[in-house]
Amino acid sequence: MNKYIFLASVFAILFSITSYTQNSFEISFSTPDDEQICASATDHSGNTILVGRKGSMEELFFNALLIKVFPDGSYISRQFDSPDIYTDFSSVNILDNGNYFITGCYGENSFLPSCDNFWILILNNSLEVMVEKTFQIPEGYQALATERVSLFDNAGNIALVSLIKRQEGKRLVSDYLMIKFNQQGDTLLTHYYTSYPSSRTNSLSRIPDTDSLMLIGGGSLMNGFESLTFMDSELNKVYDIELNSDGYSWYNPDLWFNQNEFLVVSNRIVDDDKSREYLFSAYKMNTSGDILEEVILDRKDTLDYLARKKSLAYYNDSTVYIAGFQSYNQLWTTEPSTAVVYMLDMDMNLLGRKDLGGDAYYDVWGAEATIDGGCLVYGTRYTNIGFYEKDIHIWKLLREDFELITKLTDQPVAVLDSKVWPNPANDVLHISLEGLQTGSDFRLRIYNIAGQKYFDKAFKAAAAAVQCHIEVLPAGTYVYELQTFAGQVGSGKFIKQ
Repeated sequence: MNKYIFLASVFAILFSITSYTQNSFEISFSTPDDEQICASATDHSGNTILVGRKGSMEELFFNALLIKVFPDGSYISRQFDSPDIYTDFSSVNILDNGNYFITGCYGENSFLPSCDNFWILILNNSLEVMVEKTFQIPEGYQALATERVSLFDNAGNIALVSLIKRQEGKRLVSDYLMIKFNQQGDTLLTHYYTSYPSSRTNSLSRIPDTDSLMLIGGGSLMNGFESLTFMDSELNKVYDIELNSDGYSWYNPDLWFNQNEFLVVSNRIVDDDKSREYLFSAYKMNTSGDILEEVILDRKDTLDYLARKKSLAYYNDSTVYIAGFQSYNQLWTTEPSTAVVYMLDMDMNLLGRKDLGGDAYYDVWGAEATIDGGCLVYGTRYTNIGFYEKDIHIWKLLREDFELITKLTDQPVAVLDSKVWPNPANDVLHISLEGLQTGSDFRLRIYNIAGQKYFDKAFKAAAAAVQCHIEVLPAGTYVYELQTFAGQVGSGKFIKQ
């Protein structure tokens, strides 16, 4: 292993760090090279650990990169440089002792086809290497892919699912590689499973109150369709459930309502006679693959996709973040785009949304809930400097940056004939519930005139009006809808000044 010991670059410390404050911030990690974040985790002190790679898209050569973002917006970074060896980080887990368990791969002289060594690093809080281990992939396989998902099982060991490439005729196809490690980096077991050529590893989760795991991905079924793959504690495949694969890609990073039902998000495609619409939704699903409830997170007449690696971030039952981005279905573009973050609760209510970017083309890779109940979103910002360069861009949001706060309230006598008041409004808006029977269930939805949804929450009609704190809404014209199971019972417009 001596020739594979990688020298690290000097730490990039931008701020002196004395105490951490909770605030919103925006960071651009920009160098002349191309950078990309592939995985994230939050450590015991509330710092966000981001791992990925830095190098050249033109030369298809990269070295591993780690960025540690502190709650106040300062950060340190470490790059693992080697002139002749490709290195890549693709997963990170926080150990019980607070150290960082990172996996990646490396290979000589080239990009993916020679990334033939699995790489394990354990780093301390100062990003110093405490443990480094490696093993070469077995004969018959050509390379490791960078798609990888991991978590802690009930015994405190790290279960990991990756893809591994083998030659089949003139093409490289993917198999599943499943490994379990202890917290010292020792390999406890390894399984290889033949899979469909276009395999994917979307997410891995623990089934509550069991030792079983559930993988969502494509290729476990030999027809290539996405599936729920259930495994026992030894990572043996038990059975698969086929999912709707008509344009859908499903993700669930360990968010369960109970032992049989979980929260999942999915890209989806809607076709009509004139166009094809790319959207995404949040669903309540059961372990049989049945959809029980859906919250549509749509932006009409745009192409929208979930964050590529970690689209769900969980803080508590009232705070679930879902990140995505607008796309033009092409890799290189100078067209400005936006990232978007939605906030839901575990009752499937949409509580708010926030648009980010708009000044360049952004591609979102993941989101992490922060210790203050906020959300950190990370992605790629493309800049047009000769060849289109990729830089890392990070946004930190507080919950109050985009949450609409609502409550049921009585209707003042002075406005009995109004459906919505005041109109225009700056901070507080009242919406009349006239026409709803007392005790009936309804949903209040709020959109802007472009059809972007900002709010979608269930209520029981126990008062005369809904009071909405709308300070976080951008100025403009909005549409509200009141809807029961029987259909729409009220709607109107209001202006946010």
